[in-house]
Amino acid sequence: MYSIKTKLVAVITILIVGLFSAAAFLLIKEKQKELTRDIFFKARSFSELTSPLIVEDYKLYLAQNGFVYFNREMADIFQKTQDIDAIQIFEYSGKILYDSVLEAEKQYRGPERLIGDQGLLEQTRAHNPSIRTREGRTIYLKEDEDGNYDYVDAHEEPVESLGALERLDYLVYPINDEFAVLYHVNYQRLDDLIRADALRIVFLALTGMILGLLSIIVFANRITKPLKKLTESSGIIAKGNFQHRVDIKTHDELELLGNAFNKMAEDLDKSTKALVYKERVAKELELAQKIQADLLPKNIPKLGGLDISAGLVPAEEIGGDVYDFLKRDDQNTMFYLGDVTGHGVPSGILGSIANAMFFSESDNPSLKDIMIEVNRVIKAKSLANMFLTLCLLNWNSEQKKLTFVNAGHEPILHYSKANNSVSLIKGGGIALGMFPDISKMINEREIQIQLGDYIVLYSDGIPEAWRNEKENYGMDRFRASVQQFGNLENATAIRNAILQNVKDFIGDYKQMDDITIMVVKRTE
Repeated sequence: MYSIKTKLVAVITILIVGLFSAAAFLLIKEKQKELTRDIFFKARSFSELTSPLIVEDYKLYLAQNGFVYFNREMADIFQKTQDIDAIQIFEYSGKILYDSVLEAEKQYRGPERLIGDQGLLEQTRAHNPSIRTREGRTIYLKEDEDGNYDYVDAHEEPVESLGALERLDYLVYPINDEFAVLYHVNYQRLDDLIRADALRIVFLALTGMILGLLSIIVFANRITKPLKKLTESSGIIAKGNFQHRVDIKTHDELELLGNAFNKMAEDLDKSTKALVYKERVAKELELAQKIQADLLPKNIPKLGGLDISAGLVPAEEIGGDVYDFLKRDDQNTMFYLGDVTGHGVPSGILGSIANAMFFSESDNPSLKDIMIEVNRVIKAKSLANMFLTLCLLNWNSEQKKLTFVNAGHEPILHYSKANNSVSLIKGGGIALGMFPDISKMINEREIQIQLGDYIVLYSDGIPEAWRNEKENYGMDRFRASVQQFGNLENATAIRNAILQNVKDFIGDYKQMDDITIMVVKRTE
C-alpha cells in the first residue's frame, strides 16, 4: 500500500509533466505555424522583388558569357535571405538557362537542358506566380485589385488555401512571358529555431519539475505527519479511551481537523449512549407496531348479504386509525372505522384503548349506548387534546338492515348502482373524548342500501392525501373514484382500485396521514 505522500508526489509529478508537455506542444505548434507563414510571405516577397532583377542580370551578364559578374550579383542576392537555397532560370520554351547549385563555380557548357517535369513546365509558362508544396500541391497566386493574392489553379478557379503548417518546395515567378525564375525554399532556419525552443522548454520543464517536487515533498510532510498522529489517536479511541486528545498545531484545516477529532472523542461517549437508546426505542416501536397489527382483524367475517373489504396504510410505524368486526349474535355483526387525532405512538395507544372498549361493549344491543360508554372511558383516561372520530355500524343479516352511529367522523360515501351515482351520508355527532356526555349529540340511523350498492368508510387520510404542497386528493376526486369503480365485481377489487388511485395521485410525495378504507357492498 502506498502512502499519501507517495501518491501525492506521483500525481502532482504526472500533472506537472502533463501540463508542461501540453504547453510545450502547443507553444511549439504555434511557433511552427508562425515561422512557416513568415517564411512563406518573406519568400514570396523576396521572389517578387528579385525575379525581375535576376532576369535583367541574366540578360546583361550570363547571356553575354559574363559568368563572373552574374555570379557576383547572385551571391549578393543569396546573402539577403536564409530561406532560399537555390535559384533556377527558365526560358518560356522550357529551356534551363541557369541552376545555382550546378553553376556555383562556373557557367554550364554542354547540351541544351530542358525541364523534364510537365507540371513545372506549365508553371513556367503561366501568367501568374505559382508554388509547389512538399505534399505535391501546385497553387497559383492571382493578384486582385487591392494587391492581395488569391489561391487558384491553372484555370484560375479557387482552391484550398495554404495550410498553416504546409511547407513549400519552390516558388516560380514568370517574367514578361519570356522567362521564369524558380526559388527553392529552405526550412533549415525554422527547424533550428524550433529545436532551440524545444530545448529551452525542456530545460524550463525540468527546472520546474525539480522545484515542484521539492515543494511537494515539503508540503506532503506537513499533511502526512498530522495524519499519522490522527491515525495513532484513532486506534487509542477505538480501544475505549475517550479521554485521549491529539495535539496538532499547523494553523490550517489540519488543525481544525484535529480539533474536530478531539470534539468527537468528547462526544463519542454521549453518542454511544444515544445510539443504544435509539436502538431500544426502535425495538419498542417495532414491538408496538406488531401489537397494533395484531389488534387489527386477521379475517373479515362472512356476513349474509354483504361483501366487505378493509385495509389500513399507516403514515408512520404506529398509526392512529382503527377498524374492527365484532360478531354480536347470529344475526348481528358490529363493525367500525375510526381516526384518532394525529398519528404515532400516542394515537396508537388511544386506538388500542378504543378497540378494547368496543370489544367489551359489543354485547350491548344499542349502538348509541355503546358510543356513550366508550366516550365516557376515553374522556376519563386520555389527554385533553386527544379524541377519536368514529363511525359504528351494525348489520342485521336476517332483516337486511344496516344502521350506524357517527361520532364526528367523515361522511359515508354511498354508491347507488341503479343511478350510477355517489351521495354523502352525513352522520353528524361529535368526536369521542371531547365531552364527558355525548348522549344528546349522537343518533342511530339506518342506511338504505340496495342490491349492488356499496358504501365506503374512510379516514381523512384519503381526501387529505397530498401530491405536492398545494394540491390534495379532495372529496370531488374521491367521489369520482368511487363512482368510476362501482361496476367492479367485489368489495376487495373496489378497495384496491381506490387505494391504487390514491397512491398514483400521491406519487413520490410523502404520505402525511394514516389511510384507512372499508368497502361494504350489498350482495343479496
